[in-house]
Amino acid sequence: MFDTRAMATGHARNLAVELDEQADSATRRAELRLVGERVMPMALAREQTLPVLGPLVPLFPEGALRRGSIVGIRGSGATSLAMAVAAGPSTSGAWTAVVGDPDLGLGAVGELGVALERLLIVRPEPGNWSLALAALVGAVDVVIAAPRHRISDTDARRMAARLRERGSVLIHIGDRWPVGADVQLDIAAGEWEGLGDGHGVLRSRRLDIQGGGRGSASRPRQLEVLVPGPGGAVAALAA
Repeated sequence: MFDTRAMATGHARNLAVELDEQADSATRRAELRLVGERVMPMALAREQTLPVLGPLVPLFPEGALRRGSIVGIRGSGATSLAMAVAAGPSTSGAWTAVVGDPDLGLGAVGELGVALERLLIVRPEPGNWSLALAALVGAVDVVIAAPRHRISDTDARRMAARLRERGSVLIHIGDRWPVGADVQLDIAAGEWEGLGDGHGVLRSRRLDIQGGGRGSASRPRQLEVLVPGPGGAVAALAA
């Protein structure tokens, strides 16, 4: 069964969902379906795109996330960038699900702009990745996947078709997803700022991001941005 725990940050609550190792497949399917039914009414309905935060707009050909698409993110700092991409839809009322990353710092995620009261964290067993993703696609607007093992070609293609049908956006972290991304973001370099010679406090991280992808996203793009910025949120570099 699910271990569902409310995590409060001010008035925000995070719904953390964890699959019990002892539950059988039928039980897992029923429980994931129940979660989908609970959050689906909160999902944005008919828009063709989802907004992104202003500093990240140049990374996306339409200046927004196209529903039904796949975004791939690789490199040091990929998890932070993935949460920053999800922050745009989240601040507009969308639900976000993170599948397979148990090490998220919820405080930092909240500072990036993700609404913790509309965040699901799902930790499936290795053999249940497809089950978890299939239940969440269409139930939430943005699904972030951080697989610790390679996804099969068949499962990846099936999931891509389901995304196009249901209108969710998949953001996958790392290079274990075999199907090419519609928008690919590679972090070429990252540098923390704020430390002096043996002293100081980490204040922000500068990311050099190179963009590519398919179709209109195939045009090379490059952007330097602070993720996080000095206040914890995404920030553009000063001119």
